[in-house]
Amino acid sequence: MRPWMLPAPQDTLPDAAITVFQAAWAARDAGLLSPAVSRWQFLRWLESRGVLFHGSPQSGLTVFEPRTPHDLSADDFSKRTGVFATSDALWALMYALRDRRRARRMLNAALQVQQAGGWSGTGYFLSLAPQPDVTVTRGHELLAPGVVYVLPPDGFDLMPPYDWLGQGRVREPHLLCPHPVRALMAVPITPADFPLPVRLHDADRVDARCAADPWGFPWLETPS
Repeated sequence: MRPWMLPAPQDTLPDAAITVFQAAWAARDAGLLSPAVSRWQFLRWLESRGVLFHGSPQSGLTVFEPRTPHDLSADDFSKRTGVFATSDALWALMYALRDRRRARRMLNAALQVQQAGGWSGTGYFLSLAPQPDVTVTRGHELLAPGVVYVLPPDGFDLMPPYDWLGQGRVREPHLLCPHPVRALMAVPITPADFPLPVRLHDADRVDARCAADPWGFPWLETPS
């Protein structure tokens, strides 16, 4: 695992929190969640239910239509037309929390690397580039409230493992459905729910590096 990839924090949930999670999921109502527990913990708990996640800054969505994303990565799967989702709640938070008015670009990843004994744990990375007229000192300043939508897994194809030049064999919790998908639940979240550091980068500089070396993610001067 590269040093710029971070593991997810490990939390132990009390039984009382799990009881609340079960009630909120049964009712499909995020309003039943306690404000004392991070929404990320609830979404992480939902992963074991076999559902998928789609992060968005827009609230009030009920049906997701296929679209073609703007993607700078070298793989073809990420450029296909469809409804994108992930089985990893933390990755979905990155898309939900990005402030699109103030952040010009986003670099992010959630991946595992094949090792001698199997697959590594998932490592995460998030870096945002501010708009030219925006001045910030911390990446978290480019986050804003958003929503993680819980989706059914039916009809989704999982991105197959692939060889990443310089990384080895990797896999991502990345899925795509070519048809419209109706959400099962909406979970509003805030920047305080994101448990990892957020880096900053210069959009023009990274775009140029990406064009010169498509496999050079994250294209940062000091990617440690």
